[in-house]
Amino acid sequence: MIKNGRTAATLRSAHGATTPMTTLEPARARGRGKARRAASDERVAPRKRDAAATHAKILCAAMDEFAARGLPHARIEDIAARAGANRRMIYYYFGSKEGLYLAALEMVYQELIDEERKINVDEMSPIDAITAMISLKIDHYTRYPRFIAFLNMENLYCARHLKQSKRLREFKTPLTEIISRVLERGQRAGIFRSGIDPIDLYISICALGYMYFSNQHTLGVIFGRKLITPKALEQRKATISDIVISYLTRREHRLGNTTIRMA
Repeated sequence: MIKNGRTAATLRSAHGATTPMTTLEPARARGRGKARRAASDERVAPRKRDAAATHAKILCAAMDEFAARGLPHARIEDIAARAGANRRMIYYYFGSKEGLYLAALEMVYQELIDEERKINVDEMSPIDAITAMISLKIDHYTRYPRFIAFLNMENLYCARHLKQSKRLREFKTPLTEIISRVLERGQRAGIFRSGIDPIDLYISICALGYMYFSNQHTLGVIFGRKLITPKALEQRKATISDIVISYLTRREHRLGNTTIRMA
């Protein structure tokens, strides 16, 4: 069939060359397919961003709600309202209330690890590195009281939920690696004594800070002090640092290489 001087099978270009329709049609189809995929990708990208934002808002709301009310009394409806989401989305992302609690528990640990990784211990002296870690921990407890709340809560459950986490190794490894590197450098320099267990040291540092925050109300009432003031917190940092550094350093280093004879 002839249409405007051209056959249906062949199109003639302006230069006289012919292009088979069998070549043009797949090319046009591919062009249309690429356009459709590009348009689809443009629609999917905002949806992915929206989903990630909703997930993060729910998790943030859950951390605050569980920290304030505890697992038994925190309500999915209240968490959804805080996050500006709906109950269906919470169950879609986290499966259950306990699944959401575990995700929130993992996140409070992740927040601390993210902060600890920011300390460039390799650029500091061993003593300065230990002091910086202590200072960071006190600052973190002050900034995120929910961390203390979650630890109190999960210990009441004997770590029942934490045991189910698939991220335990991820939480443990950075902490012990940082402490181990600092100890090793201090021992090589003759500043720190040998035979110090990195995990035991980390637990000791945590204990000296954690108890101060977890018992701040009872201690404050008994001793008539306000414990969470800037001045009191700086004093707590200095006290913990003195205790820990005294434990770590060799006796002759603490005394400035002066020998003291005991009577």
